[in-house]
Amino acid sequence: MKNLLLLLTSTAYIVFIFYYLSIQRLPMWSLYLLAITNLLSFIFYGMDKLAAIKHWQRTPEKHFYVLALLSGWPASVLGQIVFNHKTSKVSFRRCFYFMSLVNATTVVGYLLY
Repeated sequence: MKNLLLLLTSTAYIVFIFYYLSIQRLPMWSLYLLAITNLLSFIFYGMDKLAAIKHWQRTPEKHFYVLALLSGWPASVLGQIVFNHKTSKVSFRRCFYFMSLVNATTVVGYLLY
């Protein structure tokens, strides 16, 4: 149920961004930023999961936080679900949710006011 809520929130955010892109309230570079940060976020979760399994060097958590802050959190949510990664570490989830909330609040606040 929690995963469904996170996926719906992520989808709503993406739809919101695309709506504002379509009415030209957002510059085109924001679409590129969204695409790059989301692609990197998903890839980082997959690579870090593989690194955890193989006991290789892990991706620092601050990289995940920065990507979430730069609008990469929707794909991060998907990466967490698909790779079943970073789903039980409470301290990580709190900071991740905070960064996601800061990003969403900033973007939505900018567009609505």
